[in-house]
Amino acid sequence: MIKDKVLFLIFLIFPNYSLACEKEDFLTFVSAEKNKCIALQSIGDIKQNKKNLIIFLHGDLSSGVKPPGKKGYWKLGNELLSENANFFFLARPGYTLDSGRKSYGSYQETRKSKTNYKWEKLELVAKAAQNLKEYYRANSLIMIGHSGGAFSLATINSRIPNLIDKTILISCPCNFENWRKMKGESVFKLKTSPHRNINGISKDSHTIIIVGRDDTNAFPVLSKNYHEMLITKGLKSELYIIEGKHASGSLIGVSKIIKRFIN
Repeated sequence: MIKDKVLFLIFLIFPNYSLACEKEDFLTFVSAEKNKCIALQSIGDIKQNKKNLIIFLHGDLSSGVKPPGKKGYWKLGNELLSENANFFFLARPGYTLDSGRKSYGSYQETRKSKTNYKWEKLELVAKAAQNLKEYYRANSLIMIGHSGGAFSLATINSRIPNLIDKTILISCPCNFENWRKMKGESVFKLKTSPHRNINGISKDSHTIIIVGRDDTNAFPVLSKNYHEMLITKGLKSELYIIEGKHASGSLIGVSKIIKRFIN
């Protein structure tokens, strides 16, 4: 873990623009590493020097469903638009946006937890987010994740402290082993599980956790337990258990909660 942090700091301190992927325009693609483009979908008016940069990270999706999706993520994104923030949906490695733009990586690897949640994949998301923040000269980076996206952000927030100013986790399976057990699936340890990656989180970090009380995928108790772990460590965390199920579009009033923290 220490090696990962050192390498990332080198990446930040000594930027090398030759590492940019050829498609990088900071609007449809952003570079994570050389020849590793991450696909973007913007909504609203995008311009430099806005106060906040908001990046939304989707959950695990089948080949027939692509983010942002008109009924779920797209709807929520439009509800969160504000004049002082640039808003982007980001396709996680291996995934394709509904616009057809694809992020670097193999879709087949997204089908298995051991390959989908490798640190190498999560680190690409972190580097892409940092590049966007620097390019748009944002004062604050706010990242919102749903389900597998929330899982990813929680771990990034620990392994690369001070990158994300506010981490908003929606329907998070934040304890991988317990999540698998509760779903009746085979249980194995995953080093990148958020509950195993708490000690590195900055004291300045602010985590907002939201889950539907009828979520039978990422059960509310998983969010509750993760929140309690953060509080026990003296970290700033807020938990909202609200009406709804697992899908972001089913969560009643979720945009009102998020708006309290992004303006």
